[in-house]
This record gives sequence, C-alpha cells and structure tokens, in this order.
Amino acid sequence: MIRIKKSLQKRKVKIFLIFLFFSSMSWFINKLSEDYTGRAVFDVLYTNVPDSLLFVGASKDHIDVKLKASGFTFLGFGFKNKTVTIDVAKAQQEEGTYFVPRSGYQLQIEKQLPQSMEFMGVDEDDAIVLEIYSLKTKKIPVTQRLKVDYSQNFMLEGEIVIQPDSILIQGPEAMLDTIMGIQTEEKTINNITEDFKEELQLQIPENNSTIKYASTSIFVSGKVVRFSEKIIEVPITVTNTPEDFEIKLFPDTVKIVCSAKIDDLKTLHESNFKVIADCSTIQDNAQNGILLQLVSAPEMIKDVRLMSNEVRYILKRK
Repeated sequence: MIRIKKSLQKRKVKIFLIFLFFSSMSWFINKLSEDYTGRAVFDVLYTNVPDSLLFVGASKDHIDVKLKASGFTFLGFGFKNKTVTIDVAKAQQEEGTYFVPRSGYQLQIEKQLPQSMEFMGVDEDDAIVLEIYSLKTKKIPVTQRLKVDYSQNFMLEGEIVIQPDSILIQGPEAMLDTIMGIQTEEKTINNITEDFKEELQLQIPENNSTIKYASTSIFVSGKVVRFSEKIIEVPITVTNTPEDFEIKLFPDTVKIVCSAKIDDLKTLHESNFKVIADCSTIQDNAQNGILLQLVSAPEMIKDVRLMSNEVRYILKRK
C-alpha cells in the first residue's frame, strides 16, 4: 500500500513538471512574439573606394544602432556577425576633408537591415570623418643589381638591358616626392657563356602600404659573345712640342692589347687608334721619360690597354 502511494506521488510530480515546462514555454513564446526596442553594435566595413583615392581609416570602427523587432528576431539576430558597409564613394568633401554625414550613413544602415527589423536611429550626432588622400602617379627609375661573372674568353656585347627601366608608383603626393628611384634585389650569376635573362624582384618597402607599385619585378638581359685578344703596334703622335725644339722618341711606336669579338679583331688597324706623347706633361726633373695617353679607340673594343705607359725621348734645339 505504501509503495502504491509513493508511486502515485512520483507520477503527480512528473505530471506537474511537464505542465510547468509547457506553461513556461508558452509564456516564453508569447513574450518572444512581442515587439521590443533594443540596441546592437555593428562593425563598420568601408567599401567602394574610388581608384583615385587612398582610404587609410575612419573616425568610427563600429556604430551603436537602436532597433525595434520581435523577440524572435532579436534572438536570431544575436547569433549573426553584425556588420554594415559604408559606401566611401558617397562621401562628401569640404575644405579637403572627406566625411559621411549622419543622415547619409543612417540611410545606408537602414537599407541593410532585414525587413523584420525597424530602424530607430543612432545616438551619434557627428559625421564619420574619413582619412582619405588624393592619389598621384609618378615614374621612378629602376637600378638593377645583377652581378654577372662571365666565363673565360666570354664578354657582354653592348649594354645590359632592363625591362622596364622605370615603373609607375601611386600614392599621396607628399610621399611620392620623397621617392627618387627603386633598386632590385642583389643577385649573382656565374660562369656565363650564353645570352641571359634574369627576373629580379624590386625592393619594395614593407612598412609603407600607402604606396602602390605597378610592378614588383623587372627583367635584366644581356647578349654574351666569345672574345679573343690581339696586339697592334701603333705610331705615337707628339703634341705640344716647344718652339725651336725637336723631339725624338725611343721607340716611336707602342703596342696595344685589344680584347674584342674575333670578327671585330679581324677588322682592326693601327689607324683605328691614337696614342699621344704630350710634351706639356714633361716635368723639369723628368728622367728623359714622357707619359703616353691612349686618346681614341674603336667602341667595339671591350678592353684595351697600352703595353707600355712611357717612352724615352731626346729634346734638341733646332
């Protein structure tokens, strides 16, 4: 009998708890169906920045918004990432300052809210001030830093070619005025026996994101040819001989070592060179020696040098 009474009491408690649960749920659902006024903080994302402008930041990173909606809407809204976008292209400008007035960003926020929510406004009275700069464009030269180690008997023909040899940069005018050029990375290539083309990365400063670079790398190329050496004997031309004097050189020719392409060496002649002995350079204490100067040589010669830089002389009065 006692066991039966205890079983009935437990059953009544369970039935009571079930009714209590459903009653509470009914009350909770009724409350959620009612409209409430509340607040939500939205993170602000600035978009649609014109290409002619540089956006750095703004006076507001988030906005406190007053809303009206049902409890169900607020409950679901609380689990979402609350972000609104502000169109920078719709900003106004006054005395060089860009801003979005309160009415402007309120309208943009309202359009982004779900239809189940009523926008009640924002507490802030001030406009959103944008840190924006007009962008200018400037062309700066590129300095390449490729070191080429040619194999024996090989050399560069002509000049090293940089493509492009200058690039466009874009940014605030005050910053552009401080940039005169840009260098490439350092790189070495060894034992080169043929034409080469290397890509070099530009050394773009990492701490200056306000400057935009049209390119991040350039190409360096060169034509490589085989060369040889040839010795040519050239007569020495005397200049500035003192009046009433004559000079005799010993010897009156000098040998020149030329490095160039084999085909170019075949065309060389002594008339392609000019070596002078300038008497005005003779010092009073000179020991019968006069310095030689190579004053002209063909441009196609890669390297040229005199085998002797001085000759003996005798100066006699006429």
